[in-house]
Amino acid sequence: MNVLIVVPWDQEFGGVASVVGNIAIQLQKRGHQVWFLHPGESHSLLAKHTKWNFPGYELNLRNLYIPEWPVKSVLGFSAYFCHTLYQLYTMLVRHDIDIVNIHYPIGSGIYFTFLRRLLRFKLVLSVHGADLLPKGIPEDHYPKSLQILMNSADWLVAPSRSTLDAVLTKFPGLQTKASAIHNAVDIAEFEPGEPEELQRGQYILCVALHQPRKAIDVLIRAFKRFSPTHPEAELQLVGDGPLRGQLEELVQQLGLTEYVKFLGLLDRTGVRKLLRQCSFFVLPSRAEPFGIAILEALASKKPVVASAVGGIPEIIEDGKNGILVEPENAQALCDAMTTVWDDHELAERLACAGYATVKQQFQWETAGARYEATFMKLLGQTHRSYVASNS
Repeated sequence: MNVLIVVPWDQEFGGVASVVGNIAIQLQKRGHQVWFLHPGESHSLLAKHTKWNFPGYELNLRNLYIPEWPVKSVLGFSAYFCHTLYQLYTMLVRHDIDIVNIHYPIGSGIYFTFLRRLLRFKLVLSVHGADLLPKGIPEDHYPKSLQILMNSADWLVAPSRSTLDAVLTKFPGLQTKASAIHNAVDIAEFEPGEPEELQRGQYILCVALHQPRKAIDVLIRAFKRFSPTHPEAELQLVGDGPLRGQLEELVQQLGLTEYVKFLGLLDRTGVRKLLRQCSFFVLPSRAEPFGIAILEALASKKPVVASAVGGIPEIIEDGKNGILVEPENAQALCDAMTTVWDDHELAERLACAGYATVKQQFQWETAGARYEATFMKLLGQTHRSYVASNS
């Protein structure tokens, strides 16, 4: 099977990058050929080697309509449409592509709507949440080009049942052509390395973008209630975003400057070390398509406190492998944090159960197998029959 993965960015790190990179690795391990396509500035196909070590291409995929430049975008799309379509056509034919899998679908993917009428490939769209649900709920209106792309898909994949249900309210025609495939984590990446990494620090950790739907303001207010009875504790915040200044100001107003640390963006090594040494992990989101940071905490054998929104309850079973709280409720969050901090036996039990959950349900081998099965079903083949026919 030959697969083309289309994704807006060529990145080594990040939620979407992690998903596409690991899925590509799993498909390759199963004997399939994978190429990548990233939007770029080149008017003609530009061959490249991607950051995930796969062959790929860059091409300027112009959007049909950009509100900020209505005339310019329409004229540019029209002027280059045939040329761009031909570039994509030759690539698909050259590699005999069976599946085009577009991750984080945007309007510029409309070219593949036209191409699937000319070629035999199947079109699979993988939504990630922020693409179609930027505020955690469906938009009132989507660009026409994106609507056309979505409605032309042979299959739709979402990272959680919650996200899938939300998307299907706007695209009901995909009800019978859709499935949820949970994201995953590489457990080996989070295994403790040096002995000092096993030490438990006196801090609570949150790794999240500083944006409204992550509700870090609620966490800070909860920590304000938690701190007087736990003066030894710190709250460490990894990430950055448009609300960082406001959040820093809130910390100052609440007199928490000594206890709340803004660490900014860190590399994978830095995040892993913090996860291994924190007391527990908190994700207080107002909306969450899935919650891959939760998996990373569980894989680090840490207890998790999170809000019961979006895809999070598909990972965490309250009281069994983590603690779920009502979103926007600082007191409930404080109570849960207090319970996990004070009850070491409970914290250990939650951590062990959480690690077992990840090991059993959320490894990339499982996600890769589900993607492969979806692709094979669309092609009308089983893995065994496909390999036999190509051996």
